[in-house]
Amino acid sequence: MLTTGMDNRARSGMACSECNDLLVAPKSSAYVSNHEVRHVWSCESCGHEIEMAVTLRFDAMSAQSNSLENRQQLHNH
Repeated sequence: MLTTGMDNRARSGMACSECNDLLVAPKSSAYVSNHEVRHVWSCESCGHEIEMAVTLRFDAMSAQSNSLENRQQLHNH
């Protein structure tokens, strides 16, 4: 099984690294941490499996802003 690291959130599938057939959705996915999800892709054509680690990124300013808004809403209620 091949393990790859990837930081691309706008994917609608990928190509098998062995036969180049389109893989539409992962066979399984696992939440590893607040910043990582692992996907296992399996090619129906050739049986090759690929494990992919996806690093989740978020805009710190946006998260900070949302946190402040949530605190203000709690205070107002």
